[in-house]
Amino acid sequence: MVIQRDNDNWATVQIAGSFAQPLDAVESRVVARQTGQGTSTDWAVLQANPINGQFNGTLRVRGGWYTVEVRGLRNGQVVATDNVQRFGVGEVFAIVGHSNAQGSGCFINGIDYCPTMEGAVDDRVTVVAVDQSTPEFLEYENTADTRYLPGLGFSKLLTYSGMSPFAKVSWFWGYMGDQLVQRINVPVLLYNAGFGGTNMEHNYKAANDIPFEHGFCKYSLRMPFVNLRNLMNLYVPSTGIRAILLQHGENDRGNSTADIIMHHYGTIDKLRQEYPDKQNLAWIVALSSFVSGRFENVRLAQRTVYSRPGYKTYLGPDLDVISSLEDRPDGIHYSPAGQRKVGALWAAALNNDTLQAAQPYPAQLQPLATVACASGNTLQLTQPDGYSYTWNNGSTSRSLTTGNGTYSARLRNAQNRHVFPPAVTVPAEVRPARPTINSAGNTSDICQIAGLTLTSSYTALNQWSTGATSSSVVITTPGTYTLQAKNAVYGCLSDAVTRTINLAGADLSLSLHVSRRTPAVGDTVTFTLTVRNESNCDARAVTMQNRLPANVSFVSSADGLSVTNGIVQGSLSTVPARATITRRFVVRLNSAGMYQNAAELTASLNPDPDSQPNSGTGDGQDDESAVDLRTLSAATTSLYISPNPSQIPLPVVQPSQPAPDNSKADLSLALQTSTRVLTASSPVSVTLTVRNAGGLTASSAGVRCDLPAGLQFSSTSSGMTASGQAVSGVLTQIAPGQSKSLVFEATPTGSGLFTLRAQINAASPADPDSTPNNGTGKGEDDEAIADLRVGL
Repeated sequence: MVIQRDNDNWATVQIAGSFAQPLDAVESRVVARQTGQGTSTDWAVLQANPINGQFNGTLRVRGGWYTVEVRGLRNGQVVATDNVQRFGVGEVFAIVGHSNAQGSGCFINGIDYCPTMEGAVDDRVTVVAVDQSTPEFLEYENTADTRYLPGLGFSKLLTYSGMSPFAKVSWFWGYMGDQLVQRINVPVLLYNAGFGGTNMEHNYKAANDIPFEHGFCKYSLRMPFVNLRNLMNLYVPSTGIRAILLQHGENDRGNSTADIIMHHYGTIDKLRQEYPDKQNLAWIVALSSFVSGRFENVRLAQRTVYSRPGYKTYLGPDLDVISSLEDRPDGIHYSPAGQRKVGALWAAALNNDTLQAAQPYPAQLQPLATVACASGNTLQLTQPDGYSYTWNNGSTSRSLTTGNGTYSARLRNAQNRHVFPPAVTVPAEVRPARPTINSAGNTSDICQIAGLTLTSSYTALNQWSTGATSSSVVITTPGTYTLQAKNAVYGCLSDAVTRTINLAGADLSLSLHVSRRTPAVGDTVTFTLTVRNESNCDARAVTMQNRLPANVSFVSSADGLSVTNGIVQGSLSTVPARATITRRFVVRLNSAGMYQNAAELTASLNPDPDSQPNSGTGDGQDDESAVDLRTLSAATTSLYISPNPSQIPLPVVQPSQPAPDNSKADLSLALQTSTRVLTASSPVSVTLTVRNAGGLTASSAGVRCDLPAGLQFSSTSSGMTASGQAVSGVLTQIAPGQSKSLVFEATPTGSGLFTLRAQINAASPADPDSTPNNGTGKGEDDEAIADLRVGL
């Protein structure tokens, strides 16, 4: 591709493209293809932190012929590269004329004496190639619709590559291009709108919608002017332009000088009127009238046009000097020898003075499509509003929802101007698969105050409901957490996965001690509250209180306890696992008598498996404690007891099982261990008992006990078998009202708290009030659990 330079030999180059892996930045540079044919640049940031799979930026480049290189960086490392091999900043021209501009043979006695010259030698002479033998070009000839012209596909001008929109052969333009680029040392892009057999009158009338008759040039399509209009609409917005090269005249010889002048002015003015952003677009006019001789009416008109002050028209080559039959075998068209001379004259006419005088128009920046996640593994590509759209897959919609592939579109506005947003390549995966949430031991309980680490199976970008995007998060509060894997380029989210996190239980106990049990009246004593965490999980937000008996007054506390209305209170932010924390306070006994002082834990963020905080001090739970003392004085019957107004009765467990049915076998399961506290490597005996409360004999009942990790099956005398951590056995012929048992031994392989879970996993006949083998935790009577504590 070649874009138009400015008069200081610079251009602002837009570089845009697609990417499908995370990038921190995209950098670009240009490298001269040959020494002396441009000024290479250093790497420069094209765009920092590009998003949605597209990058876009500009680079200032001096005139020359380059390879454009881009690279993507991630964490300071180059992770992707690409390039465009041939890109130029130079001169862009559009050619207008008849057959001597378009290219034409001349046949004498059946022999073509005017075959085209070969194409350009220099790689820098560039065109948009067009093949006039294709069905698409035939459609263009019949419709003049730019949809049938090639897009931004650039190549070297070859002998028969054609020049969009309307030239079939190289003609002398390849030679002219070679001469020009060698002199000005920048590449040249040529568009050819020539139409053999036409003149300036046809251009003028076609431009201004004035009907005319012609044997093969269709006024109804606004030929021949429509070719110029089309290249201005289709290509020039993307490449810019320096000037129009006008080579007409031979076919104007039958018109008066005044008419020829009018036709020139009318054509030039119409083009500038249609393109108000290019009102100073230069026309370089060749002196060309020769048809077996010069025609001064034509030459005078042409001289008048290019010499008009301030009109931005300039003198091109005088082609009438080429007049020999060797050069013009039929008196009009050029032989290869004549073409060589014409090409040289055109190259010389495009001198530095003329180029500097002709105002250049730069390439316009192209818009970008927007990229958004769509359903499934697809993206929605949406082009800017206000255009009609032609996608490379045939769609004419503004938006395209699609998967893997490369997608580009031509956009045309109401004035028929075209833009070409950069293509978007959609990778095979834009929406990650749903991840899983993992935790150490696969637990769903927060045990330690440091929290529970949840880890995504997706190692790239994640989207947690906490707002975090890392692979792992530390959860310190219970709740339901949501995770989605996130494509780091497009932001597409996977289906969500949730994990409900609970706060692990912490088994707390409280003991109360007094420094002296027989003080004198008026003496002080020290009470010590000891909170013990008997579990492997931290307890949080623990509070305690001691309602003092009557005639006991609070004196002080070195441990931060306070008193309000005779109630001593304190709190502990954390009681670490297996830790013991004490709090002391001093009181004074004001009357003789016996005292019963009681304290309790009133709150804990963690649930306690065997007690209920703030349930009072008279329910025998281990989160309460009491101590008694009496004064050294004469015998007295006075008794002072800690008040217990907040006693909460423990809930009554209502049975959920229906009454036994005498016509069925109703089975239930009990699980017992020989001990609940043991040391590592000491065996424990486990008994599974199935009872039949129904009126029908159970022919068989299968039982299964799942051992936790850290407890290993060792032996059985009941014919049970072990598979992994599951220990199973079968009981037969359990009569109504009878029980039968299976026994096995297990040995701890580590220390800690262990829970055994058992269930009836098969029953014949069916059990009327429970479902065998549906797991534990259902509240049915065919399941049972037991816990063990194993010390070191």
